[in-house]
Amino acid sequence: MNEKRKADAIAAARSEIAKRIARFCTTLSPEELDLLLDRMARVQWKYQVMPVDCSPADRPPRPRELLE
Repeated sequence: MNEKRKADAIAAARSEIAKRIARFCTTLSPEELDLLLDRMARVQWKYQVMPVDCSPADRPPRPRELLE
């Protein structure tokens, strides 16, 4: 996956997450909210976007115990 597509996917996830959690995070400072949004967007990209967007050849091999 190229870096531009990754950055676009993370930015989209970050925006979506910000809309959903803004009203619950009123006690956080803007810096803390930015850190939280960055972390959550990267997790969403890692577990939802990246596996769908990568071909099987791009993925690392799964450990044997997970396949059994």
